[in-house]
Amino acid sequence: MSNKNLSLLFTGQGSQFSEMGIDFANKYDWVKERYSLSSKILGYDLLEAQSKTSLLNLTQYSQPMIFVFSSIVIDLCKDYLTKNFAKITLAGHSLGEYCALYFAGSLKFEEMLEVVKFRGDSMSIVSDPNKYSMYAILKKEDTKIDESLFGTGVYIANLNSDRQVVICGLKDKVNEFKEQNPIGKFIPLNVSAPFHSDLMIESSFIFKEKIKNCLFKKINIDLISNHNLVNYKNISEKEYSNQLTLQIHSPVMWSETIKAILEKEINTCIEIGPKKTLLNFLPRDFQGEKYSLCNIEDINNVQ
Repeated sequence: MSNKNLSLLFTGQGSQFSEMGIDFANKYDWVKERYSLSSKILGYDLLEAQSKTSLLNLTQYSQPMIFVFSSIVIDLCKDYLTKNFAKITLAGHSLGEYCALYFAGSLKFEEMLEVVKFRGDSMSIVSDPNKYSMYAILKKEDTKIDESLFGTGVYIANLNSDRQVVICGLKDKVNEFKEQNPIGKFIPLNVSAPFHSDLMIESSFIFKEKIKNCLFKKINIDLISNHNLVNYKNISEKEYSNQLTLQIHSPVMWSETIKAILEKEINTCIEIGPKKTLLNFLPRDFQGEKYSLCNIEDINNVQ
């Protein structure tokens, strides 16, 4: 795979599961140490929290869980990937953008985990599975979904592909929307808050205040943001915190992100995260190689 152009895609929230990371912890002592360090930073036993279904899908827990897992895969593979590909372009879906910044070296592990903790805590103030819901919609052929379909309490959260969008909002309003708009298959997501909508504005303000003293390092690798397709490489590191703040309450423009990445003549796409999800959003006519790095076997197959 050497001398090819690579895109690394980092999975976001909703991909978590209770056993993630255990195979790595059983094999590598440094991974055990990372989980121990993470537990000290977070204030609770991370692997124990993963095993509790009552905590697994709560945003203040699932975001650090996913980041720590992804950081382990990153640190296992980063040297190989940077040595064997001529050019690398990064993008992460929602929380995955923080994993991408970690890969790019903008913050050390402990620093980025603190930022992710702040994000999860800030977003958790509107985290209530009894009040809010999110659905992925697999659209019917030739169905157009735009803002004209929406009223108060229902929002477009993710524009994932030409066939899939994600909506969120107040649970009763979303259920009403489903009944009134049979526009495709509605799939409930394992999240507890109306991410990437106006309902998250207060959370974004809290998050911005918490990270105001965080010193991000300038990255020298292309990293396309969810918000307005901004390339972190082309902005000042002083703008990173504002970009991440805007990302919390803005729709994830994933379909446009992928189109921008593929314009860079990408030969290989690799997804890093607990489960393979983002590779499914690549255009059907993508002719390059596709890999997911979700476990030890996946890593052995790529290296």
